[in-house]
Amino acid sequence: MFEKVIINVGGQTFVTKTSTLQRYPDTKLANISETCEHFDKTTEVYYFDRNPLIFQSVLDYYRTGKLHFLSNICVEQIRDELQFWEISTTDLGPCCWKYFYTVDSDLRTCRVIDTYFFQRQCFHYSSKSSLTNVKSRILNVLENPRSSKFALVWQIFYLCVVCIAILVSIIQSFGLSRTEMKGDYNETSEEGITKRLSDHDNWIGVVTNVCIVIFTLETSLRLATCPCKFNFFLSFLNVVDIVSVVGCFAHVIVDAFPDSNDAFFTITYALVILQGFRFFRLERFIEGLRIMLLSIKQSKKMLCLLSLILLISSIIFGMTIHIVEMNGDFADAINSFYWAIITMTTIGYGDIYPKTKCGQIIASVCATFGLFLLSMPIAVVANNFTDLYKRYCEHQCHLHQQKKCTWGRNNKTELIPIKN
Repeated sequence: MFEKVIINVGGQTFVTKTSTLQRYPDTKLANISETCEHFDKTTEVYYFDRNPLIFQSVLDYYRTGKLHFLSNICVEQIRDELQFWEISTTDLGPCCWKYFYTVDSDLRTCRVIDTYFFQRQCFHYSSKSSLTNVKSRILNVLENPRSSKFALVWQIFYLCVVCIAILVSIIQSFGLSRTEMKGDYNETSEEGITKRLSDHDNWIGVVTNVCIVIFTLETSLRLATCPCKFNFFLSFLNVVDIVSVVGCFAHVIVDAFPDSNDAFFTITYALVILQGFRFFRLERFIEGLRIMLLSIKQSKKMLCLLSLILLISSIIFGMTIHIVEMNGDFADAINSFYWAIITMTTIGYGDIYPKTKCGQIIASVCATFGLFLLSMPIAVVANNFTDLYKRYCEHQCHLHQQKKCTWGRNNKTELIPIKN
């Protein structure tokens, strides 16, 4: 039996058959009847206040069994309409996949940009008191350079101290070795300790001690005022700050004892060098640096995959060259793996190299494979950086327009009628 169904969607009339709508019984249109709220008994028409342009594609889905949409319609709007009509996207045509699912990655990128750049950082404390208010102000000064002029001045001063500390470390390394220091203080234990401690009275020692005090106070204040200590230790830069401060004090203590082990001296000095990572705090001022770090973070899955491929390839090429050049420089398997990594990364120190024709062929294949392998992560990081930078500029333009509209509304003059 032929039964005509008239559906009015947003003022546009569509005519179909009941049998067509019954092809998908779990959808909204398959369950409409004369008793539903959308049916107008006077005109015998089903009325829905929805988007008629999208409904045309929905009705074609009932007719053909294939779900397609025009590319000039917002995907989020399409999803809202499909949710209303109770239609799943499992039957979406392959030609629409890129258009339909690319929006998900774009939305994720927008959320990341909004979180890292435009959402104001808030510090939530469990209680509200004068002490927590003071903690919040101190933490804003230390963490957010845009919160006030004093915070900006402090961040600039802090970065200058970092530069001075690293410069002093470089000056100390000129012509200075652990052996020379031991030779200079080859006296009794008490005299050696006294001379080593008095060595900090010169200008280099004074500057170093002042920098250590500033770093210690800054790190201690941030740790004391942070509302969540667990999140504090999750930050890589915070861990580096703590380790470098501990390393500075350990280096001073080890340096004061002439009979201390050279290994302890080297370890403590390496911990002091970690303070160079404090330069990454420049990302609070330079958006491009923050986007660069963020793009590397967003590419971590691909970078881990490529690192795994590099490791597997180095093992394969290393084992191969070890078998071919076993009587030469590649008698040790560790040296073979080292050569494979150096060759694939196109560094090529030249300390060990194959001497046979077969080994040279393997080296050529290894180097060529390394070129293709290294080009992949560069492209991935570059694409993520470009995408993040574009989204950042778009978000910034949108906020600028919002501020202009808000400023325009706030500056409208209200006409007050004069009472006679």
